[in-house]
Amino acid sequence: MQGGRSKFASRVKAAVVGAAVAIISVHAASAETTLEKIRRTGVMATANSFEYVPFGYIESGKMTGFDVDLGEELARRMGVKITWEKIDFKGIIAALTSGRVDLLITAMTYSPERAERIDFSRPYFDGGIGAAYRTGAPVTKPEQLEGKIIGVQIGSAGAAWTRDRYAAKAKEVKTYDTLFLALKDLESGRVETVVSALPSVRHSVKKLKDVAFSEPWDHRDVGINTRKEDKDLLAEINKHMAAMEADGTMKKLVDKWF
Repeated sequence: MQGGRSKFASRVKAAVVGAAVAIISVHAASAETTLEKIRRTGVMATANSFEYVPFGYIESGKMTGFDVDLGEELARRMGVKITWEKIDFKGIIAALTSGRVDLLITAMTYSPERAERIDFSRPYFDGGIGAAYRTGAPVTKPEQLEGKIIGVQIGSAGAAWTRDRYAAKAKEVKTYDTLFLALKDLESGRVETVVSALPSVRHSVKKLKDVAFSEPWDHRDVGINTRKEDKDLLAEINKHMAAMEADGTMKKLVDKWF
């Protein structure tokens, strides 16, 4: 009787293990990468803060900018449709890593900290750091930040640069949800300078009175972002971006927006 029970238990255990292995095998076979999902559905979901002129912003209710043109061209070459979601920059990396979107096209500048969480494509722009200032009180060199009230956009490369180098030497560092809000406070005198990646500064100060900007203080590569596990999607993006550079498409986009 004991032997019969033992054989029955062994058969039950074997059946359970076999079923579990089968379920795992089916799941593994059915799992698809993000690139495979994009190809299957014909839709690629991306995000942009749409608060960083001229890369991404809202004009007359329409999403526009360098990043939008770049994303639409990338999707065209991949043979899919691209959809855009507006997400605050401070939460945009989490939106990617959580799977809310497939990739980010939002003028993200490379940093070692960010590269630990997400991958970067080949660079499509140099977003060097510098300062905006009122013309009557120029800030043309980094050391001139000492003792100043500095404005920065939350989560931006300019904020990280300022925190690492001048937070302890500044009189105050004020944070803003958008770069333009920081620049408006600069125009009105509530801050003495705004530290940021310069491409957007150059575009934005055209709308402000008596505001100028410095030369770049360093150089920052801007890239498209994927999740760490999406190596095939990153390779696909890099392939098309290399082709855009080779055929002059990227230069046309730069000339259009800058």
